[in-house]
Amino acid sequence: MTDSEFIAPGENLGRGVFSSRDRNRARRSRVSLNVFLEKEGEARLSVDRLDVAPPAEAIEIADRVATARNRTFYGWAVVVSETAAANGRRVVASPQLDNPYHADIVLPDPAVEDREEQKRHAQELADSSIWRERDSQD
Repeated sequence: MTDSEFIAPGENLGRGVFSSRDRNRARRSRVSLNVFLEKEGEARLSVDRLDVAPPAEAIEIADRVATARNRTFYGWAVVVSETAAANGRRVVASPQLDNPYHADIVLPDPAVEDREEQKRHAQELADSSIWRERDSQD
C-alpha cells in the first residue's frame, strides 16, 4: 500500500453535488440523503479526497464529471473518513486515470440488497456531512 492509497481517519471526503436542488437545500439547512444515495444495488459511493487533491484540480475534475453528465458542479457534501467508515462501511482509495484523488465509500453487503438499508446509510452520511461550495478553499 502506497501513501496515496492510505486514507487517514480524519481525511475529508467530498461527494460531488450536481443538482441545484440539493445544493440549495445544503446551503439552507442540511445535506439531502439523495446526495449519498446511489442506484439500487450499488455498493460504492464515489468521493473525492479533498485533503489530498489540490483545490483547483479537484474542481477541474468535478467540472469534467459534470460536463460528461450534462450537469453543473456546485460543490461537495464533505464527510470525514472515520465517519464514512463507520457502521460496517469501508473507505478505499480507488484512483482513476482521470481522477487520481478518487475513493469509494463501500456499503456493507446487506445494504446492497436492501434499499431501506441503503437509504439509512445515505441519511447517516448526509447527517454527518457539511456543505462546501465549489470555490471554497476550506
